[in-house]
Amino acid sequence: MTTDEAPVAVTETPKRKTSATPVADQNLADCANTVADVWIRNPAITAIWITSAGFKTTTNLFGTSLGDRHATGGGRAAVTNELKLLDKEINQKQDYIKVYLKDKYDKDTFTAYLPQFGIVMEHKKWSFPADRNKRLAALKLAVQALVAHDFQDKKFGLEYWQDIYDRYESALQLSVSTDGEVAGLVSAKNEYRKQIQKALNALIHIIKGNYPDTYAGVLREWGFQKEKY
Repeated sequence: MTTDEAPVAVTETPKRKTSATPVADQNLADCANTVADVWIRNPAITAIWITSAGFKTTTNLFGTSLGDRHATGGGRAAVTNELKLLDKEINQKQDYIKVYLKDKYDKDTFTAYLPQFGIVMEHKKWSFPADRNKRLAALKLAVQALVAHDFQDKKFGLEYWQDIYDRYESALQLSVSTDGEVAGLVSAKNEYRKQIQKALNALIHIIKGNYPDTYAGVLREWGFQKEKY
């Protein structure tokens, strides 16, 4: 290629963005909202076990549950990132504890003191446990051992590791509570989904019974995209 030739333009394939709300759930919510509004305008169509107003309430609750699940799930991502950053920092700074022990004790036997700091042998290396619950317990041991071995005034001494412990404990507790909240929201969302599907299927049969010759067009007018949910 000569210097006068224009460079070949490189186009990047745009990354697909995935929604936190499953497409199937959102499609069902959209359909249910449309059907609910049309049902309210057509009081002649009735069911014994559910009213048009009751169905509208359920569709609203389903939509709210999707939004709450989205928001709570987004919060979980922030907590996960916080724990990831803390883990990285801990993995980097734990070597200072080893340095302090080597300086105070024999460099060939300092490892005998590491378990007092919660540092254990994992994958042929002395480190804080990878399991986060065990790591939190180990950090508590480290805070206590720093004082016991008179390392509290070091640059990475008591103040530093106490702050790490406090932040780690807070983030881990928040992750557990968020996971529990998400599980509850998913359970509620799934229950609303079942109720909506049952009502939609019942309405399809009712419409077919009332409009035996023209039900296909009526279903479209109501917002149904298919004949079974």
